[in-house]
Amino acid sequence: MDDYSDLVLGMLAVAVAAFMLVAGELYLVTRPEPPQTHAPAPPVVTSSIQ
Repeated sequence: MDDYSDLVLGMLAVAVAAFMLVAGELYLVTRPEPPQTHAPAPPVVTSSIQ
């Protein structure tokens, strides 16, 4: 190998991929739970025709 730039770029790509995987895992582990929201009650349909 006369030119080590491919090796250096490959190692950089592996380091960036590892960093992104660790950051994504930390995000998934430490994110807050979504607030509990209840579905609104269905609307009551009344008819004016009797």
